[in-house]
Amino acid sequence: MSGVSTSLPETEKLWSIAWRVCRRELRGGFSGFRIFLACLALGVGSIAAVGNVSESVLSALARDGRALLGGDVELRLVHIPATKEQRDWLGENTERIGELATMRATAYGNDQRRLVELKAVDDIYPLFGDMELQDAIPFKGILDKKDGVWGGVSEAGLLERLQIKVGDTLRLGDINIQIRGVIATEPDKAVGFFNFGPRLMVATGALNETGLVQPGSLIHYHYALDLNDNEDPKAFRDRLTDRFEDAGWRIRDVTDANPGLRRFVERLTLFLTLVGLSALLVGGIGVANAVRSHIESKTSVIATLKSIGASHGLVLRIYFLQILMLSLVGIAIGLVIGAVTPAIIAPLLADRLPIDVTVGPALPSLLIATGFGILTTLVFAMPSLLRAREIPAARLFRASAGLMGNNAIRKRDLPFIIVPLVLLLLLTVLTATDYSIAIGFIIGSLAAIAVFTVAGKAIVSVSKRIKGGRNAFSRLALANLHRPGANTVPVALSLGLGLTLLVTISGIEGNLDHEISESLPESAPAFFFLDIRPDQMDQFRSQLLEKDNVSDIEQTPMLRGRVTAIDGVDANDVGPGDDRWFLRGDRGLTFAASPPPETQIVRGQWWPADYDDASKPLVSISRDIGEAFALEPGDTITVNVLGRDITAEIANWREIEWQSLRMNFAMVFSPGLIDKAPYSLIATAHMPRDMEEPVDRMIGLDFPNVSAIRVREALEAANAILAGIGTALNATSSIAIIAGVLVLAGAVAAGRRKRIYDAVVLKTLGATRANILYAYGLEYGILGLATGVIAALVGSLAAWSVLVLIMGASWTFLPMTIFGPIAIGLIATLSAGFIGTWQALRSPAAPLLRNE
Repeated sequence: MSGVSTSLPETEKLWSIAWRVCRRELRGGFSGFRIFLACLALGVGSIAAVGNVSESVLSALARDGRALLGGDVELRLVHIPATKEQRDWLGENTERIGELATMRATAYGNDQRRLVELKAVDDIYPLFGDMELQDAIPFKGILDKKDGVWGGVSEAGLLERLQIKVGDTLRLGDINIQIRGVIATEPDKAVGFFNFGPRLMVATGALNETGLVQPGSLIHYHYALDLNDNEDPKAFRDRLTDRFEDAGWRIRDVTDANPGLRRFVERLTLFLTLVGLSALLVGGIGVANAVRSHIESKTSVIATLKSIGASHGLVLRIYFLQILMLSLVGIAIGLVIGAVTPAIIAPLLADRLPIDVTVGPALPSLLIATGFGILTTLVFAMPSLLRAREIPAARLFRASAGLMGNNAIRKRDLPFIIVPLVLLLLLTVLTATDYSIAIGFIIGSLAAIAVFTVAGKAIVSVSKRIKGGRNAFSRLALANLHRPGANTVPVALSLGLGLTLLVTISGIEGNLDHEISESLPESAPAFFFLDIRPDQMDQFRSQLLEKDNVSDIEQTPMLRGRVTAIDGVDANDVGPGDDRWFLRGDRGLTFAASPPPETQIVRGQWWPADYDDASKPLVSISRDIGEAFALEPGDTITVNVLGRDITAEIANWREIEWQSLRMNFAMVFSPGLIDKAPYSLIATAHMPRDMEEPVDRMIGLDFPNVSAIRVREALEAANAILAGIGTALNATSSIAIIAGVLVLAGAVAAGRRKRIYDAVVLKTLGATRANILYAYGLEYGILGLATGVIAALVGSLAAWSVLVLIMGASWTFLPMTIFGPIAIGLIATLSAGFIGTWQALRSPAAPLLRNE
């Protein structure tokens, strides 16, 4: 140390000496820090992996926005196409216009039928991007009418369902369509998480001949615009809105080509990142244990340094640099994991997204993960590092001196802990897409830490109070829980946090699956029938009732409209929030003279049955919409229907049970005005499962314009989506469980020498291996069972809060979502305890006794 130049400033001299000592100590390798490194690598790796995948998807959305949207700007109308005046203006103010229409329809072939997502396109489709067919078949001209038959292309799933092949024909409405190719890539395919059928693409002329285009048919007309050179999409949108203020179309541009996918990716990323942070939080306990154990093993070294004149500051710097270097190694391993893992996920995304996602390392995500890793290390390591400098030189000469000196942290040292903690909390909030959820996560995490810290101390306290015991080894098990240096609290904390996360996610996923799979089908109708013409309804109903066991046929008119104003405030100016779904896109709406069946009015009054005032339309809204936008009876909602703005006064709020799958509408209008617009009817019917196929076949033959949606298939599709999301959440939460087990293993390893000594003494006094295994098994069994039970309670409360308070769903007690994690906690603690005990039992007694 004397070789360091005295001309250096004092601080630089201390850092120089600290670095030299740190480097020499690290030459011995990472012995004792494997769990430290693993905990950091797992947490940082999960956060980096989630961030990389999310960044790749969002970057692809931005990069391919024009192709995904179909143009620089897209306009969408429902029910009716743009007027000649509107098309003329668009033609004069843009380079090119692509026109297409989408709707749901039923295709028939080979005595089979399938609901399809029909898309009718013009001759210049696609305006941007490439439409690719399998076997390299050219798309140009493939949809044209040849020998009196229109062409079509479809996804492979349609051919499989109809049991046809390329070259065969299918029936669509009143005409035949010849399938001439299978879609490989559809550039502007919107992500439909609840698509009810495969894509079938035909020419616009073919759609016009099908007979499916009727007044009130649910058809979306899309206009993809190629803007003039250098025209800003926002400026064009402003000009368009000024020119056609009441057109009623929905406008999107390349800056947000697929808002639904973006919102889904951002929200899923947020939840997965928070789960990754939970893993890092659990790993932080392992970091704290490893640093404390390392400092305790260095007490003699620290005492020696103190005896030759090392200052408190030098000791702190030496071990701070050691932990920092080791943490950077763990973080680097995590970053590698985070960079490599997305490459495994990329093939899974290829078939699920309409964009070409090139998954690779994203620098912002890696930097954020690095920040989380460093700050987590500082938060959990600093208390032990600050205590290390308090180890007295007397420790070198008196074995009775405290290992870590005074355990209290001095007030002047608090900033060393508080500053990184505050920075960690700020990083969590500022990198989240939803601040409220991030803040809720922080509050929940702090509460969980407090609960399990208190729980660990309670286990210690209770074990002290239990004086009796069946035998000496039972008393030994209880004593081990509260003996000096016991890891009861850190084990309960780390394992409890991981198990709580598992219970929470399992509880949410299990309840949603239960709601969809078991609760809903009991009351859900068998079919939803769409696009029934009013003049067909009587015949439709009578033919259905002729079938055996068909009952409870309900019908209601339906139109589509877009909310343009809330109580006089333009919809675009209404503040952000989860309830903005009501303002996005088109909403289904209906009209009725009397309240729908089982309607519960919670505020206001229903209008008289003979109400027919076209000059003062009234509307009934759902309770959740009223509460979300602070609307009261007497306020107004403006809806654009078929290009006309209709302002209706709110008459009442209704309580709606959305999970009943009845024909519920967020808005029900009074007759008198809206019922004069063209509309179609929708209907539901209940029937046993064995009647679904005959009814489906009858609808296809006698009512080809009617789309029949099997509720059972829709629920299965929803279940599949839920299962996919649940798999992602469970895979990430398993990292937290692994981290908890690692921390548990670290705690066992830290007390290994004490365990070996205890086992040797017990064997010397005549204890058998079975006696020792029983004692340690009881100790870890009590700890694992107690931690699991508390985690089940806390996790169930968290799951209930998310389901009931945030999602508005119901919560049901599901034993497997609770008892499963308890079993995992018990097995984990017993396994770690037995592994450590077995190592102790294998150690010979003589060497240890001689050394002592």
